[in-house]
Amino acid sequence: MPAMLGTISLLSHLVATIAFAVLGLALSVRRAPTGVRLAVALASFVTAFWAAGHVLADIYGPEQVPWLSRAETLRTASWIGVLILLQRRSLGLAERPSQSFVLALGLGFIIALQLALDIMFNLGSSSGSLTDEPFGAMLFVAGRLILAISGLVLLHNLYVNSGDGGGLSFRLFAVGLGVIFAYDLNLYTLQFLLGDINQSLLGIRGAVNALAVPLIYLALRQDGDGRFHLSRQAAFQTVSFSIIGLYLIVMSLLAYGLKITGGSWGQLLQVTFLAATMIAGVLVMLSPRFRAELRVRIARNFYRYRYDYRVEWLRFIDKIDSAEATRTELPVAPVRERLIEAIATVLECPGGALFEPLDGHGYHLTSRWRWPDLDVSTVADSAALTLYFSEAGRIADFDQLRADAAAGTSGSHGSLTLPAWAAGDKSIWLGVPLIHRDTLAGILLLQRSLAARDLNWEDYDLLRTLGRQSASYLAEAETQTQLEEARRFEEYNRRFAFVMHDVKNVVSQLGLLARNAERHADKPEFRADMIATLNASVSKMTDLLKLMAREPEVRGAAGEQPGDYVDIARILTIVAAAQRRQHSALELEGADGQIEIPGDGGRLEAMLTHLVQNAIDASAPDAPIRLQLELRAADVKISISDNGHGMSPAFVRDELFKPFRSTKDGGFGIGAFEAREIARAHGGRLEVESRPGEGSTFTLTLPRTGKTPGQTLKKVVRS
Repeated sequence: MPAMLGTISLLSHLVATIAFAVLGLALSVRRAPTGVRLAVALASFVTAFWAAGHVLADIYGPEQVPWLSRAETLRTASWIGVLILLQRRSLGLAERPSQSFVLALGLGFIIALQLALDIMFNLGSSSGSLTDEPFGAMLFVAGRLILAISGLVLLHNLYVNSGDGGGLSFRLFAVGLGVIFAYDLNLYTLQFLLGDINQSLLGIRGAVNALAVPLIYLALRQDGDGRFHLSRQAAFQTVSFSIIGLYLIVMSLLAYGLKITGGSWGQLLQVTFLAATMIAGVLVMLSPRFRAELRVRIARNFYRYRYDYRVEWLRFIDKIDSAEATRTELPVAPVRERLIEAIATVLECPGGALFEPLDGHGYHLTSRWRWPDLDVSTVADSAALTLYFSEAGRIADFDQLRADAAAGTSGSHGSLTLPAWAAGDKSIWLGVPLIHRDTLAGILLLQRSLAARDLNWEDYDLLRTLGRQSASYLAEAETQTQLEEARRFEEYNRRFAFVMHDVKNVVSQLGLLARNAERHADKPEFRADMIATLNASVSKMTDLLKLMAREPEVRGAAGEQPGDYVDIARILTIVAAAQRRQHSALELEGADGQIEIPGDGGRLEAMLTHLVQNAIDASAPDAPIRLQLELRAADVKISISDNGHGMSPAFVRDELFKPFRSTKDGGFGIGAFEAREIARAHGGRLEVESRPGEGSTFTLTLPRTGKTPGQTLKKVVRS
C-alpha cells in the first residue's frame, strides 16, 4: 500500500509540475503581458516548483527535500498575492499606501511565522504528526488554515461580483483557485482535528491542483486590465467571514491548550469552553450594534466614498414602495413610518420621528418608528429651528448644538441654539428638513446611531437629498388623500343624481295613479292595483334611502350576494305588466318558463324599467312597443323596440350615453348612462339601433354563466 501511494503521489505531482510550468510559460511569453498575467505566471512557476519538490521527495525520500513545506507556504502566499492584486482598487490599496502596508504586514506575519516554525521544528521533514511538537505544530497548521480561509474569502468576492465586472472570465478564475484553497482547507482541517495528516489526500493533491490550470488559462486568455470592483456588501461579507474564520481558529487553539493543561478535566474544559465561546460569538455577530460598527469601519477604511449611491437609492425606493410586503402578504406600515425607516437605516439609526405642520401652530408629531421613549409631541416653541430648516435647508446636529451650549459658544449652526426639548434627551441626534418646493413640509428627528460616526459632507448631502425626496412622497400622499375625498364626494353626488332620477319615476307613477283615482276609485280592480302600486313605491323609496346611507366604498346593490341567480323572464314579465298600465300596446314575447342568470334583480329591474319607459315616452299613445326575450347558448338577449321619433347617429354617439344631458323637459339625462353601466357591471352590453322618424331598438345582452355578481357588480356606478 505505501508503494502504491508513493506511485500515485509521484504521478499526481508530476502532472501538476508540467501543467503549472506550461501555464507559467504560456502567460509570460505573450506579447505585452499585463501585470496580472505576470503575477499569475510567477505564482504558476512557484506552484510548479512546489509540485516538483513532491516528485523529488517521492523518488529520493522526504529527508532529501527539506524545503518542501516552505515551498508550499510560498505557493499559497503567491496565489493570495494574485487575488490581492486583482482587488487592489476596490480594497483601496492604490489610493491608500498605509492600507496596503497593514494588509501586507498581517499576511506577511502569518507567512513568516509559518516559515519560522517550519525551520525551528523541521516540520517539512516530519510525517505530518502533531504529537512531537504539539504547540508548534498546532500553530503551524492554524497558519495554514488562516491562509486557506483568506484565499477562499477573497475568491468569494471575486465570484460574487464577477457578474457585473468580469463576466465568465472572473468566474472561471475564481473556481480554478477555489479548487486549490478548498482542498487545502479540507486537508489541514482534518489534520487539525485528527492530529495526523491524511497521506492519501496529500498524495492526490497535485492532480487536484492541476485541474485548476485549464480554468485559469481560459480566464486569462483574453486581454484585459485586471480591474475588479468590490461591492460594499461583498466587502462586508469578506470581513465577516474572515472574523468568523479567525475566531474559530483562535478558539480552537485555546481549547486545545485547555485540553493539554487540564489533565483529567481537559476534555470537559475543552468542550465547555468551545460551547461557551461559540454562543458568545454568535451573539456578537447577530448584534445590530456590532454589524453597524463593522459597516462603518469598512466604508471608512476600504472606500473613497462612504456610500454606494445606486444601492442606497434603490433601497430607499424599495422601502417606500409597499409592493413587496403586499406580495408576501405581510402587514404594510403606513407611508410615514416607511419614510422614517428608509432614512434612519442609512445611518444605522434605531428609530426616528416625523413632525408636520398642523393648523399653522408649529410642527406636531405625526408618526414615529421604533422610538417609543421620545417625549416630544410638538416643536411649536422652536421657531428658530424651523426658520433654520426653511432658510438654510441644512441638517441639524444636536450633539454639536449641545457642545456649543456647554462651551457657551455658537457658530456651527449660525444663530441656531439648542431647543429646550432636545437639551435633556441625548438620544436625539440629527434633524433632517423635508423641503418640498422651497417649503418646509416636515422635520425628521433621528435617534442616535448604533455605531459611532463622524459625519462629513457625504452624510449631510445624502440626508438632504433623501429629505427632499421624502417631502415629495408626503406631498403625493396628501394629494392622494385629497383625491380620494373628492372621489367619495363625486361618488355620493352621482349616487344622489341616480336616486333623484328614480324618485322622478316614482313620482310620475304616483301622479298617474292620483289622476286615474278620480275616475276609477269606485272600481275594486283599480283599488287593488292602486294598493299594489303604493306598496311598490314605498318599497322603492325605502331602497333608495338605504342606497343613500351606504358607504361610498361599498359597491353592489342591497341584498347582493356573490353567486345569486335571478329569473330574468320573471323580471321582464313584472316590468311589462307595470308599464302596460300606462301603455296598453306593449307586447312581450319569449318570457315563458324560468331563465336564470347571475345578477342583482333590483338593478336589472330598474334598468329594464328605464328602457321601456324611454320607449313609451318616444312613442304615440297607441303605437306598438315590442319586448322580446331570446335564450341563447351563452347568454340571453333582450330587445326593446318602438316606432317612435328615433334618434340620429350623431345623437347616439355623442349625447345618448353622456350623463346629465337630456332632451326631455325636467329630465336628468342619466337614465341611459345608468342602464349601460348596469349592463357592463353584469358582464353584458347595451347596444342601440335608431333612425330618425322610424324608431329605436335597444338590445341588451347578459351572460348566463361566468362572472358572478360578486365580481362584476363592484363596477355598478349607482351603488
